[in-house]
Amino acid sequence: MLNGFLCVTTRPVPGTFARSVRLHGPEGLPLLAWSHPNDPLLPDLDWACDARSVGPELFGVPAATLTTLGYRPMRRAVLRAEGAGETRFLKVMPRGRAAALYERHRLLLDAGIPVPQPAESPRRDVLVTRQAPGRPLAQRLLGDGATGFEPEVVVDLLERLPRAVCDLQVRRPWSAGVHSYAGAATAVLPDQSERIRTLASRVEYGIRAAPAGPVVPTHGDFYEGNLLVEGGSITAVLDLDGLGPGHLVDDLACFLAHLAMLPCVDERYTAVPAALARFQRVFEERVDPTALRARAAGVSLTLVAGARNSGRNQAGGGWREGALQRLLVAENFLDHPGPGPGPAAG
Repeated sequence: MLNGFLCVTTRPVPGTFARSVRLHGPEGLPLLAWSHPNDPLLPDLDWACDARSVGPELFGVPAATLTTLGYRPMRRAVLRAEGAGETRFLKVMPRGRAAALYERHRLLLDAGIPVPQPAESPRRDVLVTRQAPGRPLAQRLLGDGATGFEPEVVVDLLERLPRAVCDLQVRRPWSAGVHSYAGAATAVLPDQSERIRTLASRVEYGIRAAPAGPVVPTHGDFYEGNLLVEGGSITAVLDLDGLGPGHLVDDLACFLAHLAMLPCVDERYTAVPAALARFQRVFEERVDPTALRARAAGVSLTLVAGARNSGRNQAGGGWREGALQRLLVAENFLDHPGPGPGPAAG
């Protein structure tokens, strides 16, 4: 009997793996199927999902309480582990990558940037971190639009990233793949294909036409879900995988795009439009406004296809309404010159 669920990929993966089988799909398409948690490219995921292994090795107790927070097959998984009154977070990564992520945490900690403290890990391909103080900025935004949390705090933190970050590998910003993500958006909204192509072209033109500014240390995936806050301060920056050289405008655009999307995800984010205008006004004082809006539109476009898996009720096309709202958010960044991209439909 299988515990968990099955995963199937068309990606070519050489080798043999436990609890996996090679199959052929339509027209002989090669497939690899495995039972979770025996992910072929995350060799330590089975350990991280075993409460009776994690408990003794991390907490000295017979079993830990485990909660899966995120899983992207063959790429990474994040779990919360609790035991003996303590909490750890486990980030399971492909072979050989956890050590580099550990060093990124140390690099920022040594520079005075608040990030979760890495802890000793019993597995080579699992980064273990301690629980950081604060609560997600998304919760503050849901409550009162994060009143009292000033946009300048966000910019100042990014400008304090250590120069050594520029020695890390370059990662293209999300907006750079606008045409690829336009294809994904068209796949879920085929009747909006011309509208999506037009938006992608406008984004590409805006990115090329407006100055991006100097190359500086950047986070690479900077948005409210990766920030813990307390009062008016940032208490922890999460998810350092994308850390590297880039442009400040791309981090700020990523933040704005995700912020603008929150009402599309949950209608209770009623205070977000005012917060968005507040943040955008400050950001446009720090970077070129045209560059910021073009990149924010580009990042927004990357999020359109995700509406299909957002948890909305799909009966009656609930996810489709969400995708259309996200598309409108992306367009509004270019159509409305003032702070805030204007209201989303719905």
